[in-house]
Amino acid sequence: MLNIRNVFLSGTALAVLNLAMNHGASAATLDDVLARLDKIEQSNQKLAKENAILRERLQKIEASKKGGAPAAVAAPVAQPGPAVYADQKQGNPVQHAAVASTPAPSGGLVNIGGTTLITKGGHGWIDNTTVTLYGHMDVSGDVFNPSVWDQGTKFGIASNSSYFGVRVRHNLSPYGWDGYAVVAQIESQVDVAAAANERAAFGTRDTYLGLEGPWGAIKAGKSDSPYKRATAPFDPFANTLGDYNSIIGNTGGDNRAEFDWRMNNAVWYESPIVSGFQFMAMFAAGQNYASNNSDYAYGSYTCTGASIRGSGSGFPMIGIGQGNTCNDGSYGNAYSVALTYKGGPLTAIGAFEMHEHVNRTGDSGFILPDLTTTNVGVVNEWAAKAGLGYRIEWALGPLQLYAMYEAIRRNDVMAYNQRQKDDVFVSATQMIGKHWSVSGSWAHGSNSPGSPECLSKNNSNAGNICIDQTTLVVDTSGQYQGNLYSATSNQYALGAKYKFNDFASWYVVASQLNNGIAAHYCLGASGHGYQVCSRDAANDTIGGAKIKAVTTGMTFDF
Repeated sequence: MLNIRNVFLSGTALAVLNLAMNHGASAATLDDVLARLDKIEQSNQKLAKENAILRERLQKIEASKKGGAPAAVAAPVAQPGPAVYADQKQGNPVQHAAVASTPAPSGGLVNIGGTTLITKGGHGWIDNTTVTLYGHMDVSGDVFNPSVWDQGTKFGIASNSSYFGVRVRHNLSPYGWDGYAVVAQIESQVDVAAAANERAAFGTRDTYLGLEGPWGAIKAGKSDSPYKRATAPFDPFANTLGDYNSIIGNTGGDNRAEFDWRMNNAVWYESPIVSGFQFMAMFAAGQNYASNNSDYAYGSYTCTGASIRGSGSGFPMIGIGQGNTCNDGSYGNAYSVALTYKGGPLTAIGAFEMHEHVNRTGDSGFILPDLTTTNVGVVNEWAAKAGLGYRIEWALGPLQLYAMYEAIRRNDVMAYNQRQKDDVFVSATQMIGKHWSVSGSWAHGSNSPGSPECLSKNNSNAGNICIDQTTLVVDTSGQYQGNLYSATSNQYALGAKYKFNDFASWYVVASQLNNGIAAHYCLGASGHGYQVCSRDAANDTIGGAKIKAVTTGMTFDF
């Protein structure tokens, strides 16, 4: 075999000598050429040493494949601990593989498959550590019509819940802590189609540092709540315009689901799975500047329980300490627990969540039909849900069924409490062969005791008041009082998915949301790239709209 280094040096020498002979007085002297060759020789001696190390490693691997002596690297040690969630909504996203166990110490800086490729003085920078890069891409094209008098049919491209993350697991077993590991994750939204803003900053999604052991895991940072995670697999249309958060976990029909949320400033516990059962509990600190939670929390620049620059965020806001701007759902401390069971074809869940001192004073000030004024305060809100799932094996393929009931309550004595209702959700997914599946779902939101809001009629005369405050007469031309009419809502969704493999898929989903005349729920309230709400060009809320949408897109997990 030719020596690669000698060939390289010979070619370099010939090139330099040619330059010397053909450029006369301006060319390099022979001494210059020899000096350059010496530098090249010294550089390649270092390269030769690195090649020798690599060659030795490759020879050991080849010997182990042929039954010879194995490479002198310990095999990865499997570690017990909580299962990685295949969360179909937001967070804990890797659905095709669990986090790999880390190898024993190898003294390497970079390790692939237990083999050291680069060393640094015989000492690794971080040994016994596995770093996993992962991501989820979901881009769709949408056609939708909010059925509002001045809107019409529109087209859109959405990024949905696309994200990128880094997950780290540091194995503590070699140091005497058998079965223990330090775990960490940094996950961020990726605005594939939309213009990126602070929502796409690094660490915007499930991000934490924690300790994992035989008893489970405890983590601190921010994450989807246990209440949210408990029924995430129930929704076959997560993150599309058919997402069940149009109604489920959504208290007043706004464009966010307050009880299907990622909580900041949180610490939580995940138990190991024992006989199919797993328990999760979370505490999220309110740490608010204001006693009524009307300001930003310490260390934050948006209202608690609000989307960035979106619903309930108080945007635009002059600055910290202004107060009375976080008045549309901002809460203090929050508590969330869930118990799940998965055994054979059966799934069962129970979950509860409470938000302390929720500020809804933004709903105050409307004049009611009895000529009194609404006075919405700061009280606790809570939600509870129970659900069942069952998988049926039959000739056509597996059929997955889910059903759940949810109760949302606000501890308020006022007669018009739109935050209090009961929800029902059912879904069915039929797998057909190895690639196709067809799904359908129905979500129902019951009537609330009444809404204190003024809603615009669906016509060109919509104004901004329910009652003429000069004459105290009901304005029948463009507005009506929400509490006089039904706030029930029904959402229907139907779709199909084709899985190319475990990592890539194509989908199409059609959804229709039928709002009662006093209801104003939105499609895509959570997870989709944007929301489709019953609002006109003046941003007046139109009650009773029938919102329709069709969306198709692709997903890719890595």
